[in-house]
Amino acid sequence: MKRAIRNQFQLSKNKCLGVLTIELGGFLAGMIVLAILMRFVVDEGEGTFPLATILAAFVGAVLLFANFGNDFTSQFYTQISLGCTREEFFVSMLLNELLLSAFGMLILLVLAAAEDALNLHLYPAEEPVFAIFPVFLRYGIAAVLGLPAAAALFGALVNRFGQVMRVVFLVAWMTFWIGGPRVGEAVLHPEEALPVYQRIAQAIMAVPSGAWPVVGVLVFILTLGAAWMFMRTQQVN
Repeated sequence: MKRAIRNQFQLSKNKCLGVLTIELGGFLAGMIVLAILMRFVVDEGEGTFPLATILAAFVGAVLLFANFGNDFTSQFYTQISLGCTREEFFVSMLLNELLLSAFGMLILLVLAAAEDALNLHLYPAEEPVFAIFPVFLRYGIAAVLGLPAAAALFGALVNRFGQVMRVVFLVAWMTFWIGGPRVGEAVLHPEEALPVYQRIAQAIMAVPSGAWPVVGVLVFILTLGAAWMFMRTQQVN
């Protein structure tokens, strides 16, 4: 077990650099877009928005989920054929990806602080209209736990049921990223949102901030339990 974990952590060094690079790239792209919007679109006095941090979070989440899911599918048969047990593979992969997920969240916290300081310097007359730090504090732990767990389940289901599961997860993924911003808008401006997004926003906000880590842990355990159930009985040809 220790050898499998050590080998995965060795591989994670380059992946940490990849997470840092992609989130920094998203952040810089967001700062450029925000500068264009502030110059040509946003009227004076309308305030600033943490676009760079949000874009960094989006591209980071996409990268990590795609990478985690690919690891659980592509490495499973290789590692098992090389003598690694299912338990060793599952635990070592999960610990490695939890580390990367936490690293990605840490970068986002630093970028959020940097964006606040930059916006204050670049647009001193504008007030922030949306604070990103409370969002990270409220949902951060659930996100850090949920991304690797969802990827583990994705990999286990793809190994068991084939490529059709990739299509199913792609549809679910696109639904999440298309509907997510609309739910966010429903939180900020419920009177302008469609009823379905209003209800989702109300359900999310009804959960106390302190309960979200507990929700994250419960989802983490249940999702990993389902992933392990499929993986431990997966045939290796």
